[in-house]
Amino acid sequence: MSEPLDGTPEPMHRPRRLRILLVGLAATLLTLAGAPAGAQSQTEISELEEQRVELGNELSTVDVELAASEVELDGVDGALESAEVRIELLADEFEHAVDERRVPAATRIEIAIAGFTNGDPRQNAVLDEIRVLSGRDGADPTRARELYSAVIDDAQTRLDEADERLRQLNEELAGARTDLETLRAARADADSRRLELGRRRAQLILKLEETTIQIERLRALQGKALLTGLVIFDEPIRPALIVKIDNVVAARPQAGIAQADIVYVEEVEGGLTRLAAVFHSQTPNQVGPVRSMRTGDFDLLSQFNSPLFSNSGGNRIAVQMLRESTLVDIGAGSNSDLYYRTSRPAPHNLFTNPANLWAVGQGDGYETGLPFPIFQFRGAGDPFHPDANPAAGVDIDYGQTVVAYSWNGSGWDRSQDGELTVDADGTRIAPTTVILQITHYDASEADGASPHAITTGRGEAWILSNGQVLLAAWRREAETDQIEYVDATTGNIIGILPGQTWIEMPRTGDAVFR
Repeated sequence: MSEPLDGTPEPMHRPRRLRILLVGLAATLLTLAGAPAGAQSQTEISELEEQRVELGNELSTVDVELAASEVELDGVDGALESAEVRIELLADEFEHAVDERRVPAATRIEIAIAGFTNGDPRQNAVLDEIRVLSGRDGADPTRARELYSAVIDDAQTRLDEADERLRQLNEELAGARTDLETLRAARADADSRRLELGRRRAQLILKLEETTIQIERLRALQGKALLTGLVIFDEPIRPALIVKIDNVVAARPQAGIAQADIVYVEEVEGGLTRLAAVFHSQTPNQVGPVRSMRTGDFDLLSQFNSPLFSNSGGNRIAVQMLRESTLVDIGAGSNSDLYYRTSRPAPHNLFTNPANLWAVGQGDGYETGLPFPIFQFRGAGDPFHPDANPAAGVDIDYGQTVVAYSWNGSGWDRSQDGELTVDADGTRIAPTTVILQITHYDASEADGASPHAITTGRGEAWILSNGQVLLAAWRREAETDQIEYVDATTGNIIGILPGQTWIEMPRTGDAVFR
């Protein structure tokens, strides 16, 4: 089937060139501005969650320090009370020592006064006193002098001891007062630390509350992408964009396939395959190589509710069938300004910018619709199906194209013709879910050598999910209905995990799982 850029019939919709350039420029600027708002919001939630954990840890540390501060303050208060009691006891003891000093001091003073009064500073007056006190005026003078010496020496000794004790008590009082001031300073420092910790705790609680409110606000804005079931912010209100992408060796690695919500793999001429990548929740910078349509596309893709359809053209019959379908043509044949060639060899070098396609396709003259949900999604913790069996992977043989999927613990690593399937940006292709929609092909009315996939009716389906495979069925009554993947026995729809889904469309007997 030929796919020239020129020579195709005049398109139904051709927006004015000026509007194409203006909206295309706007879309390009938006693309260059950075990641989508949803990705930014998800990153912001992750950062806020990390911040909340850090704040919680810091708050726990502050609480521990506050508890230690309270213990410290209790200890200092106890020490202060003990120091004040000690000072009171030392003061009482000092006062008592002063009182005790008065006795020898008074004795010593009386002896000195008596000696001074009687003109004999040492002996006569004292001896007279002794005689009087003893009642023996005729006492031995020698004994009297000894008694004198004992009395005055004892008084002096007691006086010296009292003075030493007072000196010691004075030093102890000074030390106790110094200790008291030190404890008071320590209490002031501990109290200051406790107040600072209290202020820090209040700040952390406030910041923790603000962070939690931000997280809750962002989570309230979360939605689920229609075609992937993944959490998304600012879900785009736009039609699905479906791009036909080349899948031969010269076309790989393709650009943009890692950001597709769903990828269909259809058999084409000679046992080769071609991709129909469905974009809605994400906007890659470029997609390609863009290739031609097939007649089976119109039946298969009409389930997306008048999607934008990007292609490199087709023969006369295919173009006419596109006109009569519910797909909205925004291909290179009708909008060549939205496509560009790269340095790859033709015809594997035609690329486009999806932002430009959406900008133009949502303008006047294009009647599109929001895509219908294709799948039902189950929670990550929900069981798959009781009839599912463990599977390491699956191998598919289209003829000249051989595909393999291998479970890696979180997705299904895709390989084709013995080489890993990667996006042009290096992203490894490992969809969350792989569905084998066993398909019957008729000859295309546009080209007898071209297979036409039959996608209405009922057929066998294999669903690969979370390291398991389920033998199920697919069904579809009319072209505008969504293809449903159901339990082959009960007819209940099978829920799949949120994420990217690749749908391979081999013939009966062309696949085997491992």
